[in-house]
Amino acid sequence: MTKPRVLLVEDDRANAVFLERVLSQAGYDVRLASNGQEALDLFTMDVAFDTVLLDRQMPGIDGMALLQHMKQSGILRDIPVILQTGMDGEHEIREGLMNGAHYYLVKPLDPRLVLQVVSAAAAEYATKKKFFAKLESTRSALGLLQRGVFRFQTLRQCHDLTALLAKACPDPKRTVTGLSELLINALEHGNLGITYDEKSDLLRTRSWAAEIERRQHLSVNQAKWVTVRITRSATRTRLKIQDMGNGFAWTEFQEPKAERMFDSHGRGILLAKWEAFDRVEYLGNGNCVVAQIDHTSTASGLDQST
Repeated sequence: MTKPRVLLVEDDRANAVFLERVLSQAGYDVRLASNGQEALDLFTMDVAFDTVLLDRQMPGIDGMALLQHMKQSGILRDIPVILQTGMDGEHEIREGLMNGAHYYLVKPLDPRLVLQVVSAAAAEYATKKKFFAKLESTRSALGLLQRGVFRFQTLRQCHDLTALLAKACPDPKRTVTGLSELLINALEHGNLGITYDEKSDLLRTRSWAAEIERRQHLSVNQAKWVTVRITRSATRTRLKIQDMGNGFAWTEFQEPKAERMFDSHGRGILLAKWEAFDRVEYLGNGNCVVAQIDHTSTASGLDQST
């Protein structure tokens, strides 16, 4: 099995040696860059990295500038970036997230947390690459779709439907990750009742997928489905996702919160809002979410009829 590849961009030699040792001992293939320019030079030769662990504050091309460059590159923009920084204020965290960082690590670094976050980032990218491969194999008959209703019950069905529905959107690669987050939220938190804290523990022990499968087989969940309605017009694509759970406190996840930005998950709604869709709106108690892509600047508001 190929080792996950990590690009470590760090100008502090002692910190670089420490991180390289921690990651290498855990089975990662680590490449080093001592500054932003060196990282750019590496990218010209090799872009096959599964995550980038990036120091925010460096001389010359700093971490934020390198992050912005990556997000503007069609080749590099999907690689997950972990910012490591001593700046843990909410403004700095929000700035990093708005520019495309997926995770934060605050110095001094805890090796266990480093491995947990790098593992989550590499797993996320592996899933994303599978989605991209499915997008390439799903052809353009979906461009004729105007209205459809789908439902799913398992994680595999969720992944298959994500790839299918993303292909019906104007920019599938832009949409697929955020759509996946919304569908998985409906399954795991909605129908199966996995709480935020439980998911943290499951990711730490690498037992998340196994727990989803276990709960799917419980009698209480046998008749639960997630229903997805898609409508398309000349001006917009709209998806309405409805689960059969009790809802959740969705208002707590509409903006970045400093206390959650160092967790290995919890950014799915923000990712959907900022990267995948033009609008994301939760309805009622949170067991229904409407996501919309505007095809033109004059697209109409959300239609509540479907």
